[in-house]
Amino acid sequence: MTKTTPPTVSVIIPAYNSEKYLSKAIESVLAQTCPAVECIVVDDGSLDGTGRIAQSYPEVTYIRQENSERSAARNNGLRHASGRYLSFLDADDAIAPEKIAAQLEFLERNADCQAVYSKVLFFRDQSPEALFPLERITPAGDLLEKLLYGNFITVHALLIRKAAVDAIGGFDVSLSQNEDWDFFLRLALYGRFGFIDEFHAYCRMHAANTSRDEIGMHESKWQVARRFLDAHRQELREKGIDPEPVSAFHQADLGKALIANGRGAEGRRQILSAARQRFSGRGKYLAYALLSCLLGPKLCARLGGGAYRDPGGRQ
Repeated sequence: MTKTTPPTVSVIIPAYNSEKYLSKAIESVLAQTCPAVECIVVDDGSLDGTGRIAQSYPEVTYIRQENSERSAARNNGLRHASGRYLSFLDADDAIAPEKIAAQLEFLERNADCQAVYSKVLFFRDQSPEALFPLERITPAGDLLEKLLYGNFITVHALLIRKAAVDAIGGFDVSLSQNEDWDFFLRLALYGRFGFIDEFHAYCRMHAANTSRDEIGMHESKWQVARRFLDAHRQELREKGIDPEPVSAFHQADLGKALIANGRGAEGRRQILSAARQRFSGRGKYLAYALLSCLLGPKLCARLGGGAYRDPGGRQ
């Protein structure tokens, strides 16, 4: 790409203490078959060699900021992005060489879509060559109602029109968890999504992933859901979506996580409070709360597909 050729797509990589993985992420962007791709690395105040690695690639635009969390880093990258389309990539993940070309072609052909996403292959930190999919729904079109019940898109699986991101205001810097889901909800309220049935993204699973904090993630999920529902209540009702059952579902889901992690009484209170409202799966959550009394949280966690964690830290 020469200076006289403006980028069509900007890929933004927020990075914090990412020296172990950053090269693979950058190189997956530089290997794209689409020629007009801009790679922006936003160093979120790293204390290791992240900046040195990013600056070793002449093609990379390097930005350093004081440590401000991932959402602020992504927004900083947005302010420097020159492309008409955007993709976000975490520093420990990677994308397939054909991802951007395939998604760009889709959006150029489908003017009614504001974003398009593809399937993701996962791998564990200790065995990066062993790729595997996770069972997820892959709808297209108006995704809002489905997204309200849970996030099934990873942030680097998407290509998005920059105009759409500008319209919804980027990422919410007040959120340290589920900030991508909040972003997707606002994007789904704004416009339609396309889907490409190909594996175009690779997601690393390791101990540093924030999703390991199960209760914190569920608390954050309920918070994000309530705030979005409150802010867009009228728009949701115009789309035929009742906000109350959605909020109750996430409250009950938090209750289930609390029970599975040894906080049975608190979890049952959340489920019983949520059950005052009718929502999808209400009976199953009530049965789970009852079983937790009869069987105890350890057996109940196994039935729920989770791992029991004692509040004192013992498993």
